[in-house]
Amino acid sequence: MKFDAAGQVIETAELDNLCQNVLNYLVVHAGELVSKDELLEKVWGIRAVSDGRITRVIRVLRVALGDDSRTPSYIETVPKRGYRLVAEVTPLDLPYSSPSEPTTESPATAASESELSMNMPWPRRLALGLLLAMPILLAAYFWLAVSSPEEPASSIPLWRFEPVTFLDGIEFYHSISPDEALLAFSYASSPGDTIVRLKLQNLKTHQVVQLTDAPYSSFGASWSPDAQQLAYHRMLSGELCQIRLLTLNAARDGILSDELLTECGKNSVSARLAWSPDGRYIVFPSREADQNQMTLMRFSLAANRVEALTAPPSSGFGDYAARFSRDGRRLAFLRHTTDVVQLWELDLVTRSSRKLTQLQDRYPGNVDWSTDDQEIIYPAGRSMLAAVNVHSGKERIIAYTDHSAREIQVSPSGRIIASVGAFSQRNILKVPNRIVNQADTLSQQVFSSNRSEAFAEASPTSDGTIAVVSRRSGLPQIWLFHPDGSQSQLTAFTENERISQLAFSPDGQHLLALISQELWLFREAELPKRLTSRDDFMVANPSWGADNTTIYFAASYQGRWQMMATSLEDKQGIALFHPDMDLHLESPSGDYSFWRNSSDGAYYLQPQQELQAKRLELPLQVSFPLRFVLVDQGLYFSSYLSNNNYQLYFLDFETLQTVIATEMESVPYSEFSLSGDQRYFYIPSMWRGDMDIAEISLEQQNL
Repeated sequence: MKFDAAGQVIETAELDNLCQNVLNYLVVHAGELVSKDELLEKVWGIRAVSDGRITRVIRVLRVALGDDSRTPSYIETVPKRGYRLVAEVTPLDLPYSSPSEPTTESPATAASESELSMNMPWPRRLALGLLLAMPILLAAYFWLAVSSPEEPASSIPLWRFEPVTFLDGIEFYHSISPDEALLAFSYASSPGDTIVRLKLQNLKTHQVVQLTDAPYSSFGASWSPDAQQLAYHRMLSGELCQIRLLTLNAARDGILSDELLTECGKNSVSARLAWSPDGRYIVFPSREADQNQMTLMRFSLAANRVEALTAPPSSGFGDYAARFSRDGRRLAFLRHTTDVVQLWELDLVTRSSRKLTQLQDRYPGNVDWSTDDQEIIYPAGRSMLAAVNVHSGKERIIAYTDHSAREIQVSPSGRIIASVGAFSQRNILKVPNRIVNQADTLSQQVFSSNRSEAFAEASPTSDGTIAVVSRRSGLPQIWLFHPDGSQSQLTAFTENERISQLAFSPDGQHLLALISQELWLFREAELPKRLTSRDDFMVANPSWGADNTTIYFAASYQGRWQMMATSLEDKQGIALFHPDMDLHLESPSGDYSFWRNSSDGAYYLQPQQELQAKRLELPLQVSFPLRFVLVDQGLYFSSYLSNNNYQLYFLDFETLQTVIATEMESVPYSEFSLSGDQRYFYIPSMWRGDMDIAEISLEQQNL
């Protein structure tokens, strides 16, 4: 409750059960450092799961308390350790004790309480009495709740990555040999390098040799069990996709032969391969000619035959990053469905598969099995390694790390090898839209604080605000850039949150943000409102109706995506809009609706004055990732070209013809936003990054 000077309640914060219980626990332990593990165990009643749910609760509490994470008055964040309630909390007896009972209070205290009680309006006296009694009641409750003889939550170590490679550029898709003497990896001199080469490094002498060269790119090498051969993925997007076999010489510093094993789908993207421990099979992802998703395929070296192992759903990128268990009987792999990555296990004997966990706010490049095959280890969140037990399904945080791992491999001895660093740094380009702005051909860089802007979303109004996701303060935050040149920070996260999508209402007054798989509603100078919780379901593709009040979003429910709707004016909450959609857009005037069928991935256009929807044939090579902007005249969308490049297109509703919307040969990302007057695109641009292969040694793990 918040009171005015007269003692009247002027504001209340309605906390959900979890938020209230976390606040209660912090009050009882005021001044103490409370770890995330402790909160998970004592409040949630569980251990070793993603701590993103704690972050959500702390964020809600800070909003309710009006607290500033940078200079906290209530809840202090102790990085990588936990939280502390820094506000003073004093347990007091009820202020209306019986006159017949003796008091042990000092005269000064008794007088001050009596004076306070006499001069305070009765509603406030009652509320204050309840609030003052609450710490004592809560202390008793939590003393009973936590005094069981359970062991305290174990501390989580901090591990540091030690560099293994030192090249100036991007080293990724690494694979350590079974004898741990050699490291194979893909290398690009910069993110814009069109040719990715396969290199081999001796881990003892640090000698590096190049195994492949132009005109094709090489990815995802995997070692044979005897460490004499490497299977790898050769590709030229849209033209060539091959699984090939390199045989090394006796010294393993050169190539004896490079032969073709099998073809893969020409529209496949770069992939990692997995070689079975018995040496009989190679597993690779492939997008076949009649498919929209990547499917895991198994190639038999003895029979020279390929078979499909998985059948991914139609929404999303598909299946990738397969890893054999140490005994070779099971396969762990990642599955991307609409804006969500899941970790799956496939039993190669029974061919049964099951989802182990859903990875919150993270797109890991690779996972691996523990040395005893009991757990699958994966990068989880920023600077964190986690594992899920394949038998119980329980998750745990293994360690915090000094760098964020993109992809990991666990060596036979247990060393953790990872690619760390950044593929690139991003900034926003303002690019003329040649459909309506053919006079201006100059692209310019905007919002260049420190090359840390991920993407921008322009208001649909002609002179509106532009929302920008920026890391200028260290963590991703949403900033608003106003037409007069002023800027304001809309969020103040104290921990890394994944801001993946933004959407302005047609009038530019409200902003939807998809933050760590939760949908939030923002309006400047007002408290944000959380519309969905990831504890209920995962969401994607938020959009607005033409009426400025209806909100649409896709929700994952019982394994499938459905389109949901809610309204700013309707108090009924969230309702099912359509069971077979995972994307729905309305034009500003409401004359057109555009959607994607979640069952077959087909796209449809529905003119308001026509009864029959039109199925659109769009030039889309892959279903992930894509961006669509619907206007009254047509549809702007991005599509994958090749070599991690994209292009922006415009579909004219009058002619149903598709044309390129920019003068650029390609753009580096699929994200884009359209200015309110439609004259410009705001497109992320890519700057050179650096990524190295690093390891966490066994010595560190045993500290």
